[in-house]
Amino acid sequence: MAPALTSFPGRVCEVTPMATEMRKTGVDVVGDIPWGTHFCLFYETGADLLETVVSYCKTGLENQEFCLWVVAEPLTGEDARHALQRAVPDLDQYLADQSIEIVAARDWYLQDGTFDLKRVISGWNEKLANASARGYAGVRVTGDTAWLEKKDWKDFCEYEESLNLAVVNQRLAVLCTYPLAACGAAEILDVVRTHQFAVTRRRGSWDVIETAGHKQAKAEIKRLNEELEERVLERTSQLRAVNRELTKEVLQRQRVEEALLRSEAYLAEAQRVSHTGSFGWSVPSGHIVWSDETFRILEYDPANNPTVEFILQRTHPEDKDFVQGTLDQAARDRKVFEFEHRLLMPDGSVKYVRVVGHPSTNSTSDESGDESGNFEFVGAVTDITESKRAEESLRRSEGYLAEAQRLTHTGSWVWRVAGREALHLSEEWYRVYGFDPEAGVPTWEERLQRIHPEDRAIWQATIDRAIDEKSDYEMEFRILLPAGTVRYIHTVGHPVVSASGDLVQFVGSSIDVTERKRAEALRDGESRILEMIARDAWLEEILENLVRVVEAQFAGLLCSVLLLDKDGKHARHGAAPSLPEAYSKAIDGLCIGPKAGSCGTAMYRREPVVVTDILQDPLWEPYRDVAEPYGFRACWSTPILAHSGQALGSFAMYYREPRGPSPAEMRALEMATHLAGIAIERKLAREERERLRQAQADLAHINRVTTMGELTASLAHEIRQPISAADTNAKTCLRWLGRDDPDVAEAREAALFKKGGLQPELVDVNELILEMIVLLRSEASRYAISIRTEFAENLPKVMADRVQLQQVFMNLMLNGIDAMKETSGGSELTIRSKVDDGQLLISVSDTGVGLPPEQADQIFSAFFTTKDNGTGMGLPISRSIIESHGGRLWAAGAPGRGATFQFTLPATAAAHA
Repeated sequence: MAPALTSFPGRVCEVTPMATEMRKTGVDVVGDIPWGTHFCLFYETGADLLETVVSYCKTGLENQEFCLWVVAEPLTGEDARHALQRAVPDLDQYLADQSIEIVAARDWYLQDGTFDLKRVISGWNEKLANASARGYAGVRVTGDTAWLEKKDWKDFCEYEESLNLAVVNQRLAVLCTYPLAACGAAEILDVVRTHQFAVTRRRGSWDVIETAGHKQAKAEIKRLNEELEERVLERTSQLRAVNRELTKEVLQRQRVEEALLRSEAYLAEAQRVSHTGSFGWSVPSGHIVWSDETFRILEYDPANNPTVEFILQRTHPEDKDFVQGTLDQAARDRKVFEFEHRLLMPDGSVKYVRVVGHPSTNSTSDESGDESGNFEFVGAVTDITESKRAEESLRRSEGYLAEAQRLTHTGSWVWRVAGREALHLSEEWYRVYGFDPEAGVPTWEERLQRIHPEDRAIWQATIDRAIDEKSDYEMEFRILLPAGTVRYIHTVGHPVVSASGDLVQFVGSSIDVTERKRAEALRDGESRILEMIARDAWLEEILENLVRVVEAQFAGLLCSVLLLDKDGKHARHGAAPSLPEAYSKAIDGLCIGPKAGSCGTAMYRREPVVVTDILQDPLWEPYRDVAEPYGFRACWSTPILAHSGQALGSFAMYYREPRGPSPAEMRALEMATHLAGIAIERKLAREERERLRQAQADLAHINRVTTMGELTASLAHEIRQPISAADTNAKTCLRWLGRDDPDVAEAREAALFKKGGLQPELVDVNELILEMIVLLRSEASRYAISIRTEFAENLPKVMADRVQLQQVFMNLMLNGIDAMKETSGGSELTIRSKVDDGQLLISVSDTGVGLPPEQADQIFSAFFTTKDNGTGMGLPISRSIIESHGGRLWAAGAPGRGATFQFTLPATAAAHA
């Protein structure tokens, strides 16, 4: 094996890989050029030179390139700077940050007064390395040769020729400028030969001079690239044949030499472009020949003589034994060999190369007929680093795609319309459809059998329609796996049509949307359960529906709900429509504890309990005999907890095979437990409200009885006192009239009726009203009647009998509540207080059936009533009480618009007796 083509020994160092992007020159006639371009300008006048070079440098600065302008007399550095300043307003900034340098030709080319090719090349090395380190896109150079003298012409042409090869594969563009006045025909030919192309600026016109070799090379490179490896061997064989013919055909030497030079140039350029070097290896002598590109690939100096040891030095340590063994075997077997291995470069980077060697068919034998003394291999070394990186990138991309498909449960596929065979099925497709990829590609019939029987007809109709119409298709269907599991699939297919319009195949994807469908079903079920809870459906009905919603989502799943008894120790049957009735009865009354199966333990611990194998788990030891006859093997249970943390019950999932819960099952279990907790707590809250309402009703009844007792005592007092007085007066009168001389005048005076006095005290009327509201609120709530107050602030107290005023407010407020019992919605009792014209004005308003105007006074008549069971005494007594306090009571209203009762009390310290 042998190394790669490298340029002139003093070549510009390789700073960055060859850039393939085109660079703007700023010279319209030239246009864009690639990196590694070396061209020249013949100019007639100094103005032509300045116009071209200024535009060239300006474009470089604008494209983040480091620029170097080498000027020669009569043009000075100051002239160049002023010309460039006019085109580049920010030139001072570029000069300050050293993005451009303007140097004199004698300082650059003729240090110490002599032209040193190696020193100049070393200068390019330094500039290119610095520019790369500072982050520039590359280096743009222009150098004028007006300084060049005859004695330096040959050396400078050698320099230009070396530079022409050295710039290749570098981020470097070089424009050399020659004054036409200093160049004769021979000089112009030398210049054109040593540059890739030339342009001339004369009398305001442009001309482009491109060498024939350059044109031919560009066309030939494209052709050679296509079949490079074969051409390397073919050209090597041709060159050997030409060499043999040269010894026989001396007269044709010149023609053959020219053809050989052209072929070698083409071959060298083709090798450079394709990163393929050639080698020759004489096995007996160990002599190795490398092309320049092989030297370049292995990064060895062409001045060295390559050996097998050189190869092993560059070989990656992990591949060294393999390479040594392969070469040794090739030397023994003398057969074609081909292998790939890695190179470890001096800078630590790694390259990949492919080596192909063929035994030479041109070996010659010695006099005894033995060919072993001249046996050799010829072959090629190709730098495949980029292709390896591309392959690695492709593998990573394929890995990312496979992982993305796995995470999203998306399988990709391609199937041919003719024959219906699958051309591609991704790994995720196999997982989704439950096929084993090791068993081979499933047939169309096998794939069709996976479709759920109930969906097969519509699936087939969709496919047939897409084939007939050559159209896209999209649908959702179910598949049935061998284990009985049902999956929901969303598939999209796209037709591929040939150039002639024939339908060739379909490409598309299939997504497992089972989880989405399950989530949708659970959400729908959750909504239905919440609706049932909102309308106060029976708890048993809610729990049974909840169990059925969860069971419908998982094949083979059985669920149950147990409710914790009021004693907090025993679990009672809640709902288990799919469990055997005998099993439900057997666990009814289960005592919770630390080893009470899944449900009893979950309620005891107040945390989820997962039992993957009932027959093995110690938690089920006391109940294993109960579960085993029914085939239950796995059970996981979650406690139903109140907001206070108290256990209310449990929700359990049963399976008839040992297994643990999936994430989807755990989410469903959490949802079910949450909804069950809402339903149970709502039921408990409803029962608590009913108990509270009954207690409030009982309290109201007691309060009313107490108040009626006080009222009775008051009335009895008021009735007994006049009766007793009348009785006493009558007896006294009889005594007086029974005298011998009846005292009629005294009896008449004693017979006068005197009303008994009140028990007055200072009363806060607003406070009294609030007391009555507390007393009657439960009665109002019973009929959904709200009570509202509008009190005047700082209301004066009145001197009144508190008990009698309580009687008045109770009578008026109960009348209002009674009037609103039969109304529907929005019923309201309003009590207002204010001061009006020195008196307290109190009103009680309802939104009931209303009061006809003709009854406004009649209702205060004794024994007049509008109630079925009324006595007709409440309002007359209330009016007499108010009047006894110096006030007035009256009513107002209209049919269907409610009624208002108002009364006044004097805002003074005393009421009328």
